[in-house]
Amino acid sequence: MSLLNRKPISIGRAQRTLRDDRVFVVATDDTYAPAQYFEHLPLSRVKVIVLATPLNSGLSAPAHVVDRLKDAFSNVRRRGEIQSGDEFWVLLDTDHHFRDQNLPGTLEAMRQARQAGLEVAVSNPCFELWLLLHHEDVPLGTVFANADAIVQRLRTILGEYNKTNIKTGHFPLTKVPDAIRRALVLQNGPAGPWPEETGTHVYLLMQRVLPLIA
Repeated sequence: MSLLNRKPISIGRAQRTLRDDRVFVVATDDTYAPAQYFEHLPLSRVKVIVLATPLNSGLSAPAHVVDRLKDAFSNVRRRGEIQSGDEFWVLLDTDHHFRDQNLPGTLEAMRQARQAGLEVAVSNPCFELWLLLHHEDVPLGTVFANADAIVQRLRTILGEYNKTNIKTGHFPLTKVPDAIRRALVLQNGPAGPWPEETGTHVYLLMQRVLPLIA
């Protein structure tokens, strides 16, 4: 049984159209945005399963997110469902868990994730930065006061933005290459454990996904 006492995920043959279809399982500290973003992307030979943090569950800390993904990974591996090319990712935002007394626990969770063969992508300050990069350049050195500042910028550009109800056409697959290019501009030097300034490593995940789309 999974960490949240929900039915374990399945990524076996029944979930795949072709034998070489690939599955990406993504655990996130967010409740809404990443799950809706990937649900709306028209992916053909790629399936992205998002393990979102349930609302008001108190399980958004990196340690909980990593445990949720490790639990899912163990379940599908035990059932022999993993195929070559399947990947398991942790998506995190740099909120208070990346500061002060919370940082050691976050670093330990990230270490355990990588030790278990899981990939980690962190956004500073939040996943919405990745969404913003679909629409405009963010110059290196840009500082956003907080995640709400990025949300407000999205609303200015799009006329609306509600992370609980993302519009299908706002973040089309055709804009993903531009988002990757803009994210690389923000990658100042070698990729560290997380972007210490404004930036997002979600592009690393999308660089894996895009070549698989036929």
